[in-house]
Amino acid sequence: MRSAEGAPGSTTTGGAPVTGIVDVTGRVVPGATWDDLDPVEFDRLRRLIGASRGQADQRLAALDNLTLARELGVVRVRPERSAAANVAVADDGEAPAGAGRMEILLAGLLLFGHPQALRRFAPTHEAAIQVFDRVDGLSTGTNVFLRWPLLRLVEEFLAQFRELNPSREVRFDLVRMRVPVYSEAAFREALANALVHRDYTAPGAVHVQWSRDQIVVSNPSGLPAGITVATLLSAPPSPRNPLLADAFRRAGLVARTGRGVGQIWREQLRHGHAPPDHGRSGEHAVVVVLPGGRPDLGFARFVLSHELGGRPLTLAELQVITRMRRQPRLRTEEVAQMLAVSKTEARRALFRMVRAGLVDIQDAATPRRSWMLSDYTVRALRDSAAAVAVEADAGQGDAPEPQAAPANESADRPAAGDAERPAQAAG
Repeated sequence: MRSAEGAPGSTTTGGAPVTGIVDVTGRVVPGATWDDLDPVEFDRLRRLIGASRGQADQRLAALDNLTLARELGVVRVRPERSAAANVAVADDGEAPAGAGRMEILLAGLLLFGHPQALRRFAPTHEAAIQVFDRVDGLSTGTNVFLRWPLLRLVEEFLAQFRELNPSREVRFDLVRMRVPVYSEAAFREALANALVHRDYTAPGAVHVQWSRDQIVVSNPSGLPAGITVATLLSAPPSPRNPLLADAFRRAGLVARTGRGVGQIWREQLRHGHAPPDHGRSGEHAVVVVLPGGRPDLGFARFVLSHELGGRPLTLAELQVITRMRRQPRLRTEEVAQMLAVSKTEARRALFRMVRAGLVDIQDAATPRRSWMLSDYTVRALRDSAAAVAVEADAGQGDAPEPQAAPANESADRPAAGDAERPAQAAG
């Protein structure tokens, strides 16, 4: 894994090392063998696929471990004429004895490796979870680093997320919707992005920092070449580690479109929260802040009414409506800047919203043309807020209820000695 220039997976430009250019997770790890992979992690992947509600590649769950690893492209078996394979496993579908030289890619270790193998072969891989205070204001003392394979990390962090994340109820007619302090889908995408798209040549841990009013997820890698904070939403998918990204998509952990940032934005807005903030991201870190706190239940109910009516709001529509609630009139160029698209594309999106009855045009025939919420949207938002207030006065859906973690999560919690060391607060 060490390049000729002396840094793992690095290239050089004018003598200075540049990390993150090459997908090091697609490289063979010298010295790693099939025995460094944990069968429990293959079963974990199958369990995640089964729980994905059709979002995963169900075909993978029926494959034996070796076939599954080769299907994901994280293990290779090279034909070998005179020497036995570097590992011999019984003929139970695990790894063929004497069939060739087995090569384990870094992506395979990150997905399925034993913790001790990860410490040896992937020393930069580390993830920390820190809880500064609960939503109810009580300190939990959670502050640990973990060197676990990626799927296990995701399950552990999601289990802790569910324990800490109370929710409230919104009703629309006979339908109920739980509105949590934080959106699980947004958090899962942010966490997966941090683990999948980090630069595994860069030192430092992926951090999840939970406080009373926000979650901060960060990884020690700069934004990919050509992408800025302003273009995160509109940039085409460009995964730094394609093998990991493909595995997470096929496990059903992230959006199959590869547009996880858009998914984070949409989930934040549809649950009545402020949009995510990527402003701290730069050359040496990618940081996303998920604002939490008390959600706008009236807006969440408005969104739910459109989803139940078979016409869910798009991300662009959610962005425009959210902005117009604070700034009643917007010019086309302001919308274009907000959506990170051209004025032509912004104008098309706005005209679609006009046809849908969501916005109106002001001064349409003049250069002073602007856009505002339609009478329907203003009235629907007001009615939704009033309905939520009535429910709160009646004591319905007013008290936050902690969501218990699934019973089967406890087996994967840190045992004594698994929590390696207290995490230091990320800068």
